[in-house]
Amino acid sequence: MKKLFVSAVLALSLTPMAHAAELNASAFPLPVPHYLAGIISDAAKQFRVDPNLVAAMAFRESRFDANAVSRIGAEGVMQLKPRTARALGVKDSFDPKQNIFGATKYLRTLLDRFHGDIDMTLAAYNAGPELVAKVGPKATQEAVAYVAAVKSYYDAAASAD
Repeated sequence: MKKLFVSAVLALSLTPMAHAAELNASAFPLPVPHYLAGIISDAAKQFRVDPNLVAAMAFRESRFDANAVSRIGAEGVMQLKPRTARALGVKDSFDPKQNIFGATKYLRTLLDRFHGDIDMTLAAYNAGPELVAKVGPKATQEAVAYVAAVKSYYDAAASAD
């Protein structure tokens, strides 16, 4: 009985999409740059997240641009706001490794908080976890569009396998 419980807990700790072991780097609208593919794969493995989900988010957030800055000041590949970056231990948001590891760590905390619900998790990454916890994944029009875009990129990567 104890072994079954441990297996069930382990299964719940992974995202529904965590089965993918490798990044399908050529399945996105723009190929994942080679130097980012290894970072994404390593971060995804460390934080138990599907690397294709991380890559889909990275494409949507910055088009894989390590020097991107949004209109609200989010920085780097996965567009961390400075305060969020500091809270995650990211000292340089423009360093792709620090940024992707920090953003993937944050993604893992959101997956855990929202019990693996991808729509809630993606909406929270975009619109903030407190708002999404209160209102749901359709908290803002931007969040709705974000969730749809990331899922479409992810689905494209999954179907290309």
